[in-house]
Amino acid sequence: MIAHIGNVPVEEWLPFLAPIVVLYVYGRHRYRRRREAVEQLPAASELLDEDVVRRVVDRWATAEHTELSADVVLLLYPPGPDGLTAAELASRIHRDPVAVEKLLEELQELGYLDLEEGDDLSGRRASLTVDGHDLLGLAEDELLSVAHLSRGK
Repeated sequence: MIAHIGNVPVEEWLPFLAPIVVLYVYGRHRYRRRREAVEQLPAASELLDEDVVRRVVDRWATAEHTELSADVVLLLYPPGPDGLTAAELASRIHRDPVAVEKLLEELQELGYLDLEEGDDLSGRRASLTVDGHDLLGLAEDELLSVAHLSRGK
């Protein structure tokens, strides 16, 4: 007797399920390894200098994110601004909260993040958009590359 799921015999869908499971497991493993590598990055003050900031901005420009200035590199240093208020982010990166709020608003205008609605500017939380996550991923790629090169010296 052949087992059925719905009206589809098991023998027909099983060969298609195995590659999907393998790809899922591989993707999760790769994602975890990347997260571990990103967590090992040194503090922004140790890694970011003019050359590294320029490399990140060049990487963004190559991916057609040309409207971004070097000022936002520090905001997008991993783990990025996702879920933080301007005050929390300013405290983390040791910058003025008003300046950070202006940069977050600039990123919002460009479509890289959304800020919660509200009257209190310092209490609005940032949420990265799909383009913002892409931007963060490109920054992480370049920073991991730089950190790998500096470890090799």
